[in-house]
Amino acid sequence: MAQPLFRVVEMGANMAWPQSDFVNKGYPIKMGFLSCEVNFFRLIWRTAYVIIATVLAMAMPFFNEFLGLLGAIGFWPLIVFFPIQMHIAQKQIKTQSLKWFMLQLLSLMCFLVTAAAAVGSIRGICKNINKYKLFKYKQ
Repeated sequence: MAQPLFRVVEMGANMAWPQSDFVNKGYPIKMGFLSCEVNFFRLIWRTAYVIIATVLAMAMPFFNEFLGLLGAIGFWPLIVFFPIQMHIAQKQIKTQSLKWFMLQLLSLMCFLVTAAAAVGSIRGICKNINKYKLFKYKQ
């Protein structure tokens, strides 16, 4: 889920500072026989993102429920609905045919599982939000 956010921030920085070498230029780094190109803006931005996500995970002991909610919200449309609709369009499956109904049924069943997962995550968040204190963990 972080890759689209990385892309948006990096494109925004490229548009905001098109002349900046820090944002736009890659610097070659050689390690023995291997070499790679490092963009320092990307390195710093992505490292900061990981640090912030880690601090949030430490601050909220019920962070897994938040991750579960985000996963539940993103699962059905990205993994089930869009691929099924693309398959129907690509293979030109006729509406109201048996194959079309079966694919729609599969999509519906996955949506119900996704909705149940989202409800479970929301319940976990509501249950734990008043009980936990920031940066406190069980031993």
